Amino acid sequence: APPRGDGVDFRVGTMGARRRFAVLCAILLAAARGGASGDAARTGADAPPDPYVRDGGTAESSFGRSPAVFAVRRRESPSTPTALAQLREHDAHRRRRILESPAESSGASTFPLHGSVKEHGYYYANIALGDPSPRTFQVIVDTGSTLTYVPCATCAKCGTHTGGTRFDPTGKWLKCQEKQCRDAGGPAVCAGGRGAAANRCTYSRTYAEGSGVSGDLVRDKMYFGGDIAPSTNGTLDVVFGCTNAESGTIHDQEADGLIGLGNNQFASIPNQLADTHGLPRVFSLCFGSFEGGGALSFGRLPATPHAPPLAYTDMRVNDAHPAYYVVSTTAMKIGDVAVATAGDLAVGYGTVMDSGTTFTYVPTRVFHATAAALDAAVTTNAPSEKKLAKVPGPDPGYPDDVCFQREGATETAPIVAMANLGEYSPPLTIAFDGEGASLVLPPSNYLFVHGKKPGAFCLGIMDNKSQGTLIGGISVRDVLVEYDKTVEGGRIGFAATDCDALLKDQLDRLAGGGDAGTSPVVNEAPAPPPPPAPADDDAPKNGSSSPNKAAPAPNDAVARTNNAYDYDEAEAGGYVLAFILCVACAAACYARCYADPSRRRGVELPYLGEVRFFRWGDSGYVEVDGEDEERAKPGSMLGG
Repeated sequence: APPRGDGVDFRVGTMGARRRFAVLCAILLAAARGGASGDAARTGADAPPDPYVRDGGTAESSFGRSPAVFAVRRRESPSTPTALAQLREHDAHRRRRILESPAESSGASTFPLHGSVKEHGYYYANIALGDPSPRTFQVIVDTGSTLTYVPCATCAKCGTHTGGTRFDPTGKWLKCQEKQCRDAGGPAVCAGGRGAAANRCTYSRTYAEGSGVSGDLVRDKMYFGGDIAPSTNGTLDVVFGCTNAESGTIHDQEADGLIGLGNNQFASIPNQLADTHGLPRVFSLCFGSFEGGGALSFGRLPATPHAPPLAYTDMRVNDAHPAYYVVSTTAMKIGDVAVATAGDLAVGYGTVMDSGTTFTYVPTRVFHATAAALDAAVTTNAPSEKKLAKVPGPDPGYPDDVCFQREGATETAPIVAMANLGEYSPPLTIAFDGEGASLVLPPSNYLFVHGKKPGAFCLGIMDNKSQGTLIGGISVRDVLVEYDKTVEGGRIGFAATDCDALLKDQLDRLAGGGDAGTSPVVNEAPAPPPPPAPADDDAPKNGSSSPNKAAPAPNDAVARTNNAYDYDEAEAGGYVLAFILCVACAAACYARCYADPSRRRGVELPYLGEVRFFRWGDSGYVEVDGEDEERAKPGSMLGG
């Protein structure tokens, strides 16, 4: 429809300099793009045949039926031994990367362990949670559980724990609709709720002995320290439980809560580090000796004098218990006496590595064979000067306890002690499926102190009926155990070592080689991070104490994201050159058309082309010249 009134309209000639300029820019850009690449594609009849390109290599366009054809170029490589070795190394590296997490790094975060089988029946670590004011909690390290939880400030049914710390969940709650709620084992259906509790993601856990916890899932900072994530000073978001009710042994225990290290579920801390932060899916535990101590590490431990090479066995899949770390055991021996074969141990859920279990549990048949072999070794077959006598266990509620004592032992002269236990009792050997994957354990790794009779020790391997085998904390003291999910299917590595010395090695490494005893352990009780400075873009973020944010490693996920387009230098230079030429051409055309009044008519419009004016007449649009007074009328399109 024609415009209302007698206003004057104008139109720009579309075949003028503006279109010519656009065509010129397109030609320049294409030329720069083609010449920027380090490998010029040779196409056409004179191009040599490429044995790596098959005929018919086209891709159909989603915008129509005509195919979109892309030239595939091959970089020539010299056929020298050095070049071939480089290609093989490239392939080997790529095969490893396919099986590894996206951001495999050499950094590790190490937490000192406390507690012991002797005093607590478990090992625990001090972790700091919360931002901006972190609080420290004592949590049991447990590879048999997937969820981390600590007491909530709002908990009315929590026990009195040694740490005595409560977490303030204000503003940290995970919503029921969030994917992380479902991934962490939250409710399948949102229960809703009213007021402040509406749509919170809840959790509930119960355990075989009858204890349990329940509460709300929250998301906040955990302070890992070390060099596991230098860009955030080791401070990362994790999802964990804020407990509002405890029962059973959890209510009565000394530790505040638990850190879940279990397999195959997002809630487990190693899985969160991999799935949320792109870190390698690997961690290790090294429980200290009879008196306690040791280390929990996230990430692959760098080589140190007390981090020896590991012997690995593959993880097994147990669909009924996906959160367990299951391996295959092939044999057990007491001294030189075989007490179990692979068939004896392949019952129930198989063999589970469970750091949260104090003792080791085996099927009934294996238990009786182990007890009989130990009895024979320390009584019937022992020399007279090393012979022990069987005594009742410390707890009448467990009549099957197998305990021994040297006759004549007193409180002041117990005769048998932890230091010389190996002189009276044989070692325990556990063989796993895999070349060289076996543990030869001293008696201290399967015997525990009687407690009521001086110099008496009891068998720490218990009857588990037909449920399967659990290798508990007692059997992996002074053993480095690595849980590695960076390889297909996963694997577990073992090596005997001094775990307290390994911890000192790692703390020395993080302290730059100094004395770890004089350096603060950032994992234990970190100071609150400094408040952010909004006016300074370089202010520390996420609790970092350094004003200069550490650069990520070359294989860090951030670095790879920034290089997602994979431009090389020549290609980038071509784009820059094309851009400069286009800008220069545009500036020249604009300057000529804008500055010279003879080249523009009517209003001053920054169009690069001829401007012509029209008015609406009885027979349609009629062109008017530059002297037409119609254009200057008030109310006209150009004059008003």
